[in-house]
Amino acid sequence: MRVRQSIPELFSTFLRFESDQITSWSTDSRLHRSIQKHLAQMPEETADRFWVMYWHRCWRKEEASPRQQISAGHISAYLQEACYWSVQKIQPKTSSQQFQLADLFQVAIAAVPKILKACDPDERASLKTYASSAFGNVVRDWLRQRREIDLCNHWGLLLKLSRKRLIEALQGLDASTIEQYLTAWKCFELCYLPAKTLGMRQSAAPSAEVWNAIVTQYKKETGEAVSPATLERWLTDCANRVRSQSFPTVSSLNMPRPGQDDGELQDEVIDSRDSLLTELIEQEEQRERQDQRSQLNQVLETAIAEFDVSVQQLLQLYYQQQFTQQQIAKQLEVQQYTVSRKLSKAREALLLKLVRWSQAINPATDPEVIKSMGLVLEEWLQKHYS
Repeated sequence: MRVRQSIPELFSTFLRFESDQITSWSTDSRLHRSIQKHLAQMPEETADRFWVMYWHRCWRKEEASPRQQISAGHISAYLQEACYWSVQKIQPKTSSQQFQLADLFQVAIAAVPKILKACDPDERASLKTYASSAFGNVVRDWLRQRREIDLCNHWGLLLKLSRKRLIEALQGLDASTIEQYLTAWKCFELCYLPAKTLGMRQSAAPSAEVWNAIVTQYKKETGEAVSPATLERWLTDCANRVRSQSFPTVSSLNMPRPGQDDGELQDEVIDSRDSLLTELIEQEEQRERQDQRSQLNQVLETAIAEFDVSVQQLLQLYYQQQFTQQQIAKQLEVQQYTVSRKLSKAREALLLKLVRWSQAINPATDPEVIKSMGLVLEEWLQKHYS
């Protein structure tokens, strides 16, 4: 592998594989023009560490915008060697020859946005060092999940899912659909008594009697009547999305933007010479968000501390250990419906605290925002116990 030397190369070129071997470095023209433009504006900045931190901060500021894609592209280019060497250490240890090094490289490099989110540019000494470790963990976890998913049919997979895993797979759907799917899965998990074979991997489809029980439980949870066919369609979609989410793909950065013939992404990259006033406003908004985040953490952490020890243990098993309700029931030697009831009550109590806190800082909180707080709470719990 030829060592890249210049800043434009480091932030705009990507490894090219043929027959699972590296053949060359491929230049992304958009990223190349972007980094050249910024070097012309800041010719004094010649250290790669400066540009890593610059693009990392841009990525954090430009959430859900085309400019964020450019920032992520520059970082992905920079981390090519780190990703390659991390994957190369793992690939010979895999028991299956199904995946080539290039396959695992794509799985790892697709995790760059998650790595950027987890790594604070102001606190970490080296993004490359952090990413090298993270790439290895991503591939190992992907291989483990792939093996498990390949062995499971839909019903066995749904029984083995954690709530966190399902929420991740459902991202991209609207909030109401996610809530419907999560509730349907919860009712399925509560009502289905599997005919276990091969450790629940190949579980029989629910009988008509079980479907009726799931329908009844869903109506009890939501007050809405749905048919067994609708619930089966939702649950099947859940399983399919979990399978799809487990096998990420990486699109070429040279792909044209859909629906646009003129203009390029780097044309929208944020100007490095932002005005001082804009910078001060952003800093003030950031401080305000940090203060509210600290208040939210304190409110929910205090509420959890007031729970019985048994409920605290239940939350730790479910969110930190990622146990399913069936696994928790077995470990605690209680009925599964007891686990489900206690989890629901704990969430309801925390959600009430969250709504009251939100209304205290903003009495005019929109009703639609309140409806979405269940997902906000779920994300907080996942992060709190991670």
